[in-house]
Amino acid sequence: MKKLFVLLLLLSVILRPNYNVQAEEVRITYNKLKGIAYNQKIDGKLKSNTVTMFQMGDRIAYCVEPGVEITNNYYDIYTDWSKVNFTDELKEYIEKIGYYGYEYPGHQTNYYYIAAQELIWKAVRPDIEVTWTTGENMTGNVIDISKEKEEILNLVSKHDLKPSFSETLVKDEVGKTITLTDENNVLNDYDISESSYHKVVKDGNKLIITLNDSLVSEETLKLTRKHYDDAPLLVYSKGNSQKLAALRISTEKETYIKVANEEVPEIVEVPDTGYYDVSGFIGTLLVGVGLVLFKVH
Repeated sequence: MKKLFVLLLLLSVILRPNYNVQAEEVRITYNKLKGIAYNQKIDGKLKSNTVTMFQMGDRIAYCVEPGVEITNNYYDIYTDWSKVNFTDELKEYIEKIGYYGYEYPGHQTNYYYIAAQELIWKAVRPDIEVTWTTGENMTGNVIDISKEKEEILNLVSKHDLKPSFSETLVKDEVGKTITLTDENNVLNDYDISESSYHKVVKDGNKLIITLNDSLVSEETLKLTRKHYDDAPLLVYSKGNSQKLAALRISTEKETYIKVANEEVPEIVEVPDTGYYDVSGFIGTLLVGVGLVLFKVH
């Protein structure tokens, strides 16, 4: 009986479901950027090496822990920031930098990659000093990426801009056409939900709304910021090794506009009876005559 109990206990342990699911794993690939070296000064210590563009499977990634060494070839993949101890504000900022970095349309140059990497390092460690040169250990020529950094930061600063007419109610008579111009020049960056009642056309920086010919309920149209691809945010972590991230915007940017139409006000016509009220004219005339007589007197 005792042997049977031990056997059943052993089987229960072997067959017990394993609820700790291992994250998917990926191998890091190093793509050297010839003629570009980073020179990092952290806490007074200089670190320098040839720059490598990190590739995790089919994704391009950035280091998010300046000064931490890469000690593993294989990383676990996460679809959130749970393995990184950053504030929400810092996470959002870094996502935007990476989003507008190397993979943003028109930015596929080595300089945009290192520009985004520097901005990420400085966001995490504001005290870091970074210089890019053509040779390691501050040798060769200094590489100027100020234009690329300025372009990325300009796009980051505009990311949260909404169309100037968003979060307002637009209203007019049935059948009328309303033309709204976005003074913030970001309308093209937003998709608008389909209207159930009205004809809504986006024409460049203008939103043209033709109201329904019949009276309908007030409607809310959703404006959602577009992305240049559908790739998700991925964070790569393995023990104490440098953490990396393939960066995308992880939160949707949404706003809205309310649209309503109203009936045409009824115009009441006053019938022409042929009678004219001259009392006002006579009163004015009498006052004038009185003033004249007073002066003569």
